[in-house]
Amino acid sequence: MKQVINILLALMMCFGVLTSATAQKKKAANFDEGIIKYKIEIEGMPEAAQVLDNAMINLYLKGDNSKMDLSILGGLASFQLINNTAENLFSMLMDIPTVYDKTAVSLDEDSDFLKELKELRGTNQAPKNDVKVKYFKSQKQKIAKYPCYKAEIGLGDGSNDKLTVFLTEKLRPTALAQLEKTLGDFKGFPLSFQIEMQGVVLKITAVDVAKQKIGAETFTIPESYNKKTMDEFKEEIETKMGTGDGGVGL
Repeated sequence: MKQVINILLALMMCFGVLTSATAQKKKAANFDEGIIKYKIEIEGMPEAAQVLDNAMINLYLKGDNSKMDLSILGGLASFQLINNTAENLFSMLMDIPTVYDKTAVSLDEDSDFLKELKELRGTNQAPKNDVKVKYFKSQKQKIAKYPCYKAEIGLGDGSNDKLTVFLTEKLRPTALAQLEKTLGDFKGFPLSFQIEMQGVVLKITAVDVAKQKIGAETFTIPESYNKKTMDEFKEEIETKMGTGDGGVGL
């Protein structure tokens, strides 16, 4: 179960850079409002495959606001990342019946929990000049009807780990600017992610891009959710599950 939770955290980190969006500066955005649907595929871990394989991620975009929505176990459990710039809100929402009550955790970059998670993963928070992007424009794929090419992102943590993405230059959501700020200058928008960790290959691929109206309520926390700080959440999880072999206690 610990590895499954860590994979969920890796998913959150991949999409966290997309849900911390600011207006794109280099080129005018051509996708300001709609939904991008991604499919998850996992190799090398039967337990995770049972829980997450073939699950779907919906990425909702509306101007500077965004939300990542992941449902697992046939919709019985859900995880969300909401970024509402107008309300200065960046939160992770969890609904895991019989395991954890509906909870909204505020993501404060200064919290001890997030600092430990960054240190554990050593990925998306590296300084921009330490993150190297290599492009392989001859290796092409068509993803969700968009032409894409391969790129590899060195994670800048002193390891040999790489995040493989397929980028398209035909799709420019407003959210692209924060991705560039976090991982380096990109020539396109990622419609596919692939990373290997501890022998498990995690692949996330877009299957549909829909330009449509999104209601403002999509980017608010429902009243049915209990609100906690990240450190309050960490303390509660450590009490329920124990710290295991250290780190974030998941």
